Amino acid sequence: MTPRAFLSFLNGRIGSKVLLFNEAGLYKGTYPSRVEDVKGDLIGLSHPLLRGALLPVLRNVELKLKVETDGALYQTTVSVARGGPQDGVPMLWVAPVSDAERVQRRYFVRVPCLLKTSFFRLEGEGLKPETEGWVSAVSRDISLGGVGVLVPESLSGGFAEQDRVLVRLPLQDGTFYLSGKVARKLRKEDVWEIGFAFESMPGSVEKPLGAFIRQQELAGRQ
Repeated sequence: MTPRAFLSFLNGRIGSKVLLFNEAGLYKGTYPSRVEDVKGDLIGLSHPLLRGALLPVLRNVELKLKVETDGALYQTTVSVARGGPQDGVPMLWVAPVSDAERVQRRYFVRVPCLLKTSFFRLEGEGLKPETEGWVSAVSRDISLGGVGVLVPESLSGGFAEQDRVLVRLPLQDGTFYLSGKVARKLRKEDVWEIGFAFESMPGSVEKPLGAFIRQQELAGRQ
């Protein structure tokens, strides 16, 4: 789908949920948003947040955009044009600079699993490298986009939303390391449910992890 066709496509789907992927720089990570408006060659998104404040972005920086609408997922590359409020809503205006392609939903399939995962905090408020250590936890679900774990309350205090972490995943084909961010943190009685979103997915990890997810999916159907 060409950029012009994609703009026309989104124009009738205001309110669709969006994920923005910043793959480089200080604010590398994944940020949720939604389509607020389409004007000319620009898509108006609700400005993503970082720790409750507007995410700093520079003009002409390219981001990956994924949007879910009508039960399908599409991805494209966009360039930041400008920011600013519209009707009191902070907006981020971006321009598509590549063709939009439909993404297989399997990439986002989340399956239950029990993996002895570990996490090491890389960036976050009050970080003291000399006192940081690996925190072990058993996963509850996983996808190619991230992993969810249950962490005892005594170990959960060191993690806050948007903290960057290094994730250690022990799979059948070996142990793999991925950088990620804390996407959610919810209390569940005497434990915390923490969701980590992977910042990127190298091909060397995508293949064995995808195979593991497929295996878990098939096992769940039996």
